[in-house]
Amino acid sequence: HAPHEITTPLPPPNPNRPITPTPLQKLSLKLGLSKHLRERVVHSYFHGVGAKNIPQIETCFSDDGAIIRDICNLANPQGVVNEEGELVGKLAMPRELGERCAEFLGAHPDCCVRFHYGPTCGRGRTNKWVHAHWYETGTFSGTSRGISPDNSPLNVQGQTRFWVDDDLKIKEIVITRTFSQWEESLIRGMLVGKEE
Repeated sequence: HAPHEITTPLPPPNPNRPITPTPLQKLSLKLGLSKHLRERVVHSYFHGVGAKNIPQIETCFSDDGAIIRDICNLANPQGVVNEEGELVGKLAMPRELGERCAEFLGAHPDCCVRFHYGPTCGRGRTNKWVHAHWYETGTFSGTSRGISPDNSPLNVQGQTRFWVDDDLKIKEIVITRTFSQWEESLIRGMLVGKEE
């Protein structure tokens, strides 16, 4: 696959309205079919980032929040512990996730999202994971979280897995990624703050 723009499938008709399954679609999802609907939710998320549409991003997530596990983020070790006592991530509400995206986009106002491999649901009827290999380009040209821009190029990429439930809401994200100069500055500031 060659890198491509986020073009298909199209975002929901009204980007500020969540994707909601019909009763027939919900039954199909419960039976392990209609994986393209799960993929569409993840496309809608990435489209929201590219369009800088924070409400659209927020509607992709469960109202109960989503567990986020950023494999590369050593600055934020707190998280949710599962039944086995293992750290599995941090619970974040849709508004928090939207705010985080808005901060990133504030620092990189010309951010452009593309895929090496677009959102694809895993094999098997019980698999609800949608994975994507994405990358972002642009410039660190905006001030965000008190960090002034240095006009360094934005050149980050990652592979993300999204667990999309039968209500077509993202409930969990596992991210492996690189960081922008702005994010590295933000993480350094957080680490310094913890040491004090």
